[in-house]
Amino acid sequence: MILKAEEIYSKFNAESIEINIPKKLLLPLMQQVNRHYEILKYEEEIINNFAIRENINNTEMIMTKLFILMTKPYNRKEIIFEISIAEFLVLRDLVFCNYSLPHLKVKMRPHIRKAYNEFLDEIESIFEMLERDEVKAYWNYIKNYKTKNSKLQ
Repeated sequence: MILKAEEIYSKFNAESIEINIPKKLLLPLMQQVNRHYEILKYEEEIINNFAIRENINNTEMIMTKLFILMTKPYNRKEIIFEISIAEFLVLRDLVFCNYSLPHLKVKMRPHIRKAYNEFLDEIESIFEMLERDEVKAYWNYIKNYKTKNSKLQ
């Protein structure tokens, strides 16, 4: 079944994914998400479009959910993180980019780096389950979304 771009956009914002996050990664992940948010806010001042605003909204939701998870008293090593597919795509890009930066790897302690690598592997395995055409259509939709007086052109 072929979905229209608008339907894929709605689907990715409505459907959820559960990810297991090692508890020891919550703080480093929160710091990285916060830094990503700061960069997006700066970019919004230069390029104010739907794609930037959508990424900011998804990043804010990720930060909020991570903050809530950090404040709950858990006695577990892993925490279940439930996010929308749209938020997942932002998180995936963030984690992938941050882990591929050599200077960040060097700053991480070996046990954190190992947990981060396992977390990245889990994210990539989930990403592989998504339909490539739908992911591509989603990104194209938010990048090419044009509005005039709050209406789609």
